[in-house]
Amino acid sequence: MDEPLPFELVALRSAVNYQRWVADAAAPHLGARILEVGAGLGNLSRWLPLRERLVLSELEPELLRLLRAEALERFGADPRVTVVQADLGGELPAAITAEDLDTIVSFNVLEHVEDDAGVLARLAALLKASRCAGPRRIVSFVPAHQWAYGTIDAAYGHVRRYTAASFTALAARSCPDWRLETRYFNAFGLPGWVLLGRLLRRQSVSVTAIRSFERLCPWIRGIDDALHRLRFPFGQSLIAVLTHQ
Repeated sequence: MDEPLPFELVALRSAVNYQRWVADAAAPHLGARILEVGAGLGNLSRWLPLRERLVLSELEPELLRLLRAEALERFGADPRVTVVQADLGGELPAAITAEDLDTIVSFNVLEHVEDDAGVLARLAALLKASRCAGPRRIVSFVPAHQWAYGTIDAAYGHVRRYTAASFTALAARSCPDWRLETRYFNAFGLPGWVLLGRLLRRQSVSVTAIRSFERLCPWIRGIDDALHRLRFPFGQSLIAVLTHQ
């Protein structure tokens, strides 16, 4: 019997305003030859730019099947797009290591991995081996603030949440010769996450709550982006960008 699809991926499927907000925050850091790791259902993959190369990876077979369908619907049979199975905890397949990439991006992936430093080190080594000209970047979108860790995090399989300081320490261990930039994201979503996961001890975010936040997104994203340009130190998520020249 097939395992049920992760609720958080299915529930966010229709949250188009939120997805676009996340994708737009990552967009300035994306190059021409991109690998997305842990792409899941392709909720964010569909908003990634298609320039020279786009490789989408996922481990779970059922998610991989749905990701291939999403990639075909979004990008057609474009030969620049490839969907591959890959385990971040093990050796990356030749379909990835043979690529010359300039960007690796992940959305809510590292928090699921026990050895996040090992994963970052392998991804950094993959980019450093690339023959692409110009800078290489690892763009990671992760949940923020360990004090906000609650029952929803545990139910979703999160090992941890991050801060700018903890990600700085992680980067120092895994790729010390890379330059790191961080900023928080979605301060408006943080109180609700703490309320549901720490105070009410829920196991998931309801579809109703997701739909309500989706309606608010167009109104709050401009305010939130302005706050974080001023280095506001709180958010539901953290965007970390590692760059190697």
